[in-house]
Formats: sequence, structure tokens, C-alpha cells
Amino acid sequence: MSDNREVIKNWIETEDEKIYEQENIKRSKCTCMEESIPLFYVKFGDNPSSYSPKNYDISCPKLSPDGLPTGQGVITRCKTWVWPKFSGFTSWPETERSAKLHSIEGGWESGVLSGNQAFLYCNGVTFRAVFECGVAQGLVVGSFKENVVWIGRYNHGILVGKACAIEPDGGGILTGEVTDGEMTGPDLTFLYPDMETGLRGSWDAGVMVSARQVVINYVWIEDNQIEISCSALFGPEFSFSPSGIDHFGISDPMMKDPYESKYISVEKSKMEGGGEGVYAKTDLTTNTTAAIFNGFKVPQSGGHNLTEGIEEEEKIYERLSYNIHMPEEEDFFLDLPPAMADLNVYSGSKGHKVNHSFIPNSKFGTIYHPRWGRVRTVETMEEVKEGQELLVDYGYDLLRCPEWYRDLWTRELGGEGKNYWDYKKKGKQ
Repeated sequence: MSDNREVIKNWIETEDEKIYEQENIKRSKCTCMEESIPLFYVKFGDNPSSYSPKNYDISCPKLSPDGLPTGQGVITRCKTWVWPKFSGFTSWPETERSAKLHSIEGGWESGVLSGNQAFLYCNGVTFRAVFECGVAQGLVVGSFKENVVWIGRYNHGILVGKACAIEPDGGGILTGEVTDGEMTGPDLTFLYPDMETGLRGSWDAGVMVSARQVVINYVWIEDNQIEISCSALFGPEFSFSPSGIDHFGISDPMMKDPYESKYISVEKSKMEGGGEGVYAKTDLTTNTTAAIFNGFKVPQSGGHNLTEGIEEEEKIYERLSYNIHMPEEEDFFLDLPPAMADLNVYSGSKGHKVNHSFIPNSKFGTIYHPRWGRVRTVETMEEVKEGQELLVDYGYDLLRCPEWYRDLWTRELGGEGKNYWDYKKKGKQ
């Protein structure tokens, strides 16, 4: 791993702090015509004819005769709720378009946004900016669950220069010259978690249209923006191609992920009965995203019974051996029928080949992948040396699991002559 990640990490942390400082910069007197200054309710989707103070909970020291706030406080749109559920790449314009605004915390002068503002949207994303004459001026930072997800700079309400979107699960960064504030453009670069491997090409609202691999030589910060030196494009063309309920999308299922191919390989496992396993191709530091776990995306709803017609318990476990759930907020899970898990059938990602251990060195995580959307990952929990097998804890219920799982518990944790059932019995005495 290079120093690129540290450069970007320090820059993001610094930019996040600057939002609190820039309001103190001396500002020129507003010379806009009063009737052209947008009032706060425009951000909520209202206009002068539809605005009513009754639709808002306005907490500030003073209201004008027409119900416009003056002073510091919070304005909340009535009957709105925050339901944090967000993944992928966003921008401030995209969030304004796709997610309702829940509240604004800041200052107003007769309804005109003035000074430091925090916009909280119903998807849990917050954008912070300084406003002059009712429009954003300077740095704008978006965050989700205390992680920065977007950085851009505005001049009199217009985005200038490059913008940077950060995937909230830590999967990567998308940056470059964008169109109308959206993460859209013909020459944007996606940086994988190592900040050395990239995909460069055309993107539309944060979705990869067509991109090819690049090597990120180095990154630096200039005029408060990320600058990238990278190689020429090479390799196959990638596009956004999420899996369906019974297919891998429109992309070639044998086209390997360039990031994963750098860090892991699949070889015969050293675990007894483990079949194939995932091995580190180089030394991996703690908290490294090493492998991607993609699969068919099966909706939680709809009554999909993957084991219909199978009666033997061990056969049921065999059918579900490459099945993994997403975090609770997602409405789908990942499934690979055993026949599809063969690398001669599907090798786009290889995380499904990771084996179980009750003494793991890795764990399952999540990522918003530019090709597959939100999927699972295999992340190291400690240093893993080159040639070492990556192992995770599957987290099965020991009361409802395959026989090999209980046998392994006995070998790894139970000790000589002691099995899981003895352990449970002893614990109840």
C-alpha cells in the first residue's frame, strides 16, 4: 500500500474541519437584488405561493410578519423523518434531487440563508456550507454517519473545479471535473481502497458508464483539490452491471476484478475438508479489503425459497453454502448456487471461496463496488503474510449448522475429548 491513502485521509480530515473556520473569513457586502435572493423554503421544494409557516417547525429568536425566520436556529419540515440508508456515490445536487430535506440548522436574515448551514436529508446525509446572499460560497462537505462522502467548492452558488465523492463503506473515491455539480463526466477516476488501483472513464451521477484500469502513480493536493498522476488506460472495459436474482448482470462473469487480483489468489485450502481457499498474494496490513464477495442479489421479500424440494438437512446446508446476508438495512441477500461458485463458471470475484475458522484473521465487510453495487468483502483483522490463507468466522448458529462446523469447533476450541454439546451442558451446571 502506498502513501496515497494517507495523503487523501489527511486531506479529507482537514477539509472537514475547514467548514467551521471559513465563516470567519472577511466577506464582501451582499449586492444582490433582494427579489433575486432565494429564501430558505426553496431548499425544501416550496415557492412563494406554496410556502406556509404551518408546514415548518421554526426554532429561532424572531419571525418577520410574513413568517420568515431571523437569527440562529433550526427549521424542520413537518412530517419528515430521517431514515439513514445510503450507499454509493452522491453529490449535493443529486441528494437535493433524490432525498427530501428534513431540516436546516443555521442562521437567517428575513428567511435568507446566512452564514454556517447544516442541511440534514431524510437519507441521513448532511451537507454543511457557508451561505452569502442565500447561496453557497466556498467549501461544501457532505457526511454520512460521521464519514465524509462528498467535497466540493462553490462560487456564488455554482460548483467550481473538481468534486470528490467518497463511498461511505470505505470502498473508494470518485473524483474529477464534474457537470453541474453531479458526479457526471467523461473523465472521472475511481480509486479502489488501496488508492493505487483505479478505473478511469465516463460516469453518470456516480454510476460507471465505461471505464478501464489505471495505476495511480501518486496523488497530491493543490488548491484544496485532489490531483492524480496515473498510467494510461489498459485492460478490459468495465461498466456498472449489478447481479440479478439468477444472473451476474450483463458483464462477463469471467472478467476478473483488477483490485482483488492484486491481493488474493485461490488455491487448495489447508483447512481439513476446505476445498479451495483464499490466499494473500502479498503482505496485507490490518483492515485491508482483500477480496470481494459478489453473487446473485435475491430480494428479502417475495417468498424466494432456495431450498424448495430439498429435504435432507445436510443437502440444505450444501445448497446454502455460498449464501450470505447483507447488513440489516439492505432488502436483499447474496446467493451463489454451488454450481455457479465454480471458478470455471464465475471468477469475477472470489470472496465466496474464503473458508471458515473459529480463530479467524479476517471478517466480512461491505463495499459499494463500481461494477456490482453494494456487496460483501473480506477484510483483514490482523496482519496477514504473503502465502497465508484468509479465514473468517461464518457466524453460524451452533444449534443449526452443518456437522463439519461443530466438528471444527471441537478441534479448534473444544480441546481433546470435548465437543460442543459437552461444553453447552457444562455451561448450564
